[in-house]
Amino acid sequence: MYVSSLRVHILQIATWRRCGSCKLGLIKILTLRPLAIIVVSVFAITGFLALQPFDLQNNLLSRASSVQNCDRPPGYVLLILDNTGLNDSIHRASPGTPSITLSFQRGDTVNILICNLDTVQAHGFAVSHYFDRGVTLRPGDAYKVSLVARDAGSFTIYCNVFCTVHTFMLGKLTVT
Repeated sequence: MYVSSLRVHILQIATWRRCGSCKLGLIKILTLRPLAIIVVSVFAITGFLALQPFDLQNNLLSRASSVQNCDRPPGYVLLILDNTGLNDSIHRASPGTPSITLSFQRGDTVNILICNLDTVQAHGFAVSHYFDRGVTLRPGDAYKVSLVARDAGSFTIYCNVFCTVHTFMLGKLTVT
């Protein structure tokens, strides 16, 4: 009897009819619909923002997008990641020392094309303060990263994925 009565109540609620014996009347149902719309909207907006590359710690917006090839567009710095490190750093630098320095002025937009030419392992790319979350590049992946150099200083460019040439994958971003 109780289960049958419950089914009737659920059916009446689902069809938006007022149920005389049901404590959840039409007015409450009508207020639940806008509330549900608001809740879904909030989750949709916060979910969208969570997917955006925003560094909350430093309040900086940086963009990373996958690209199909390693043809350097005008205005971009090309960084090659492979089994020889960052731009062949294994042959040009000591482990743990920056092999490249990128210099920009405060306010400049820094555009970097990163290409993983390694055929076996993934590599990463991150910039302290500006792009801490970094990006992981599987073999053959390429990404464009853009950021605005708002703060002056010297910042570390590093591989955020452990790999065989990890200690050689360091660089420096200098903003004056």
